[in-house]
Order: sequence, then structure tokens, then C-alpha cells
Amino acid sequence: MNKLFSILFAFVFVFSVITMAQDGEKKDNRYGGYARLYSMGSNPYVVFPDNIKTNPTYASTYSNFVWGDIGSYAYAEDSGYGQFFGVNYGVSKELTLGLLLTRNDFMSSSSIAKLDPGNVVGLVNDIVYSNAVVPLNNNLELLGSYKSGNYAFGFGVSYASSSKEFTPDTGSAGTTGSASQIGVNLGLMGKVSPTFEFDFAVALIMPTASYESQALNVDASNMYIGANARGILELSKKFSLVPTVDFYMGSGSVDVDSSIDLPSQMGFGFGLGLQYKVENLLLVGGPSFFYDSETRPSNAFTPELTSSSFTFPGWNFGAEWAFNDWLIGRLGYVARTYSSSYQTPASVNTVNEYSETGYDGGDFRLGVAFRFGGFNLDATVNDDVLRHGFNLVGGGVRTFAYLSASYAF
Repeated sequence: MNKLFSILFAFVFVFSVITMAQDGEKKDNRYGGYARLYSMGSNPYVVFPDNIKTNPTYASTYSNFVWGDIGSYAYAEDSGYGQFFGVNYGVSKELTLGLLLTRNDFMSSSSIAKLDPGNVVGLVNDIVYSNAVVPLNNNLELLGSYKSGNYAFGFGVSYASSSKEFTPDTGSAGTTGSASQIGVNLGLMGKVSPTFEFDFAVALIMPTASYESQALNVDASNMYIGANARGILELSKKFSLVPTVDFYMGSGSVDVDSSIDLPSQMGFGFGLGLQYKVENLLLVGGPSFFYDSETRPSNAFTPELTSSSFTFPGWNFGAEWAFNDWLIGRLGYVARTYSSSYQTPASVNTVNEYSETGYDGGDFRLGVAFRFGGFNLDATVNDDVLRHGFNLVGGGVRTFAYLSASYAF
């Protein structure tokens, strides 16, 4: 990481001289990745390239755009966590096509590029034996967006699969383990009036896993449906009101000797943010609430069990300001208070009930971005840097925690 920061520092120093001379150029707002989203408080009240992950219509907003996450330090110096690659290309003024290549550590829980969110592969492997089914990885999503007047429509489809077979030399029946996932999403965005615009998306994810042998057959599957919507109401040239709505539900089953329902989930939430935007400064944030629940079906030994969580208030605040043409600073804050309840079996027909209040302690986040023409490097900054100093000059912690890169052409 020291070498990376040293190279980056030198790169910034050399190219800052060049980019400082570009004051007259028109600013390009096509920049940012997960690092930008995270450092601004995981803010749902701002339009980011990250929105492409859940709404393919945003490919038209970020046409002719290469982006991805370099990720964070995880397993080894040469293997970052959360890495992915994406590209959008404007075939015409109206049509944009793109793709996402993602891994099983993809940093978005509500995208069709997220693999096996309910871990059906792990469920089958727990029943059979470890690694009977190879976990899914390297997901491919193809997406497109078409603009017509004040509206745009988007479509995305993703697919990943794995297989593992054993055939004995005796010619007897072998074993087969396989998994796959199909995802589909649709999006819509439009400008209804000069002061109001909106976006809406719905997604379907269907992961499956199976194991077949002469002695045992196991099949497991899940289905998840999610939807989200956001409006941006311009109150003045500087202020905008941003309401959001989110919903998801999921269910599944596992079949060994007979079909058994897996736990079902459901959740919904609302948020209301306020944007303040001037030329070089963006301030945004607001409260939200979210309710989610899970129901475990009854069996011969336990009754039906439910658990739920109600979050209110949840707070997301973010700020972004340009120091100059090539350097951007970011600050975010996230906090939430929630009440949760759950049940445990007391007998075959009765349950114990528990409830409590919980807190996700407030979290300050820092970030920076370096811009060189169409290239943009975003980074979350370890806040311990403020206490210990930069690692490059003797500090004891890594300076950058998560990196994203993009190029607009």
C-alpha cells in the first residue's frame, strides 16, 4: 500500500500542474463509484453511477463511461475486496448498451449482479458435504437504456453458473453438483416537469443449487423481488427535496425427501432528503425508516417463528466540495436507531418473545477524489489518518480504505 500511495502522490503532483490549466473546460459530472457513495454517508438522496447497479436506465446518464472498484485490502496485497468492472457505450444518441462483471463480494445487496443473496449453495453443501456444489462467482450482467424525449427506459439481465461432476471408472452412477442464477431488472426515469424528475426500478433474482447422486438428491432455490423509486423536486436553484421508497420480498424452498419452505423475508422503507447545491459544493441528507421481517415455517418440532426490525430514525448525511479542478473532498455521517423482536420455540406449539432497542453507532466517513481530464480516482480515507498521520510519512494506518476508478469519454 505504501508503494501505491507513493505512486499516486507523484501522479497527482505531476498532473495537477496540467489540469490546473483547464479552468475553462466544461465540468463533466460522470464520475464516482462505490467509494464516492460510501464516503458521502451511503446517501440515497444523490444520483451516483452506483445507481446503475439497481436501475439500468442510468446507463444513459453515464453513457460512454468505464468504471469499477479497485476495492479494499483483504486477502492479499494483490487481491482487493469488492472489485468489479463496468462499461457503458452510447450506440446512438438514444441507445446505450453496457455490461457489469462482478464477483461474489460485490458491494450492492439489491442488484441483480449480487450473487446468491440467500446462500442456497451453502444450504445444499450443509446437507451433503462441503463444496459438493461450487459457490457462484464471476457474474455477467448485460444492460441497456433507451432515451425518448423526457423519458428513458432500461433493461438488464444477469447470469452465472457453476458445476462439479464425478464419474467413477467402474461405470456406476456418479455425482453432480450445480448452481445457477438468473437476474432481470427493468427501469424507468423521466422529467415530468421542469422542477420534478423521478426514477423507478424493479428487479427479480432467482438463484438455484442442486446435488444429484444415486443415494441422495437435493434441490434448493430462492426468489427475490425488489423495487425502488426516487423523486427529485426542485424547490429553488439551490434546494431540492428527495423522497425515496424501497421494497423487497423473498421466499424459497429446499427439496430432499419432500419440499420444505425456506424462511421468507419482506421489507419496505421510506426516506426524505434535502439537497443543497451550488457550483462547487453539495450538501445532502435526511432521515428514513425501514421495516423488515422474516418468517420461519413450522415443522414437526417447532411452531412458526417470526422476527422483525423497525429502524427509525436512520440518518444519512453527505457533503462534497471541489478544492480545485483536480481534487474533491467528501464527508459523510451515518447513524440509526432500531427496535427488534424475535421468537424462540418454548414447545411444539408455543413461543417465547423477545424485543429490544438497538443502535448502530454514528459513523463519520471521509473521502477524496482525484480528477485528471476524464479519469477519476475515488477513495475512502481511513479516519485514523487524522489521528496518526499519513502512512507515507510515518503514520501507522493505511491512508485509503476503498478505491473506485472511472473514465468518461
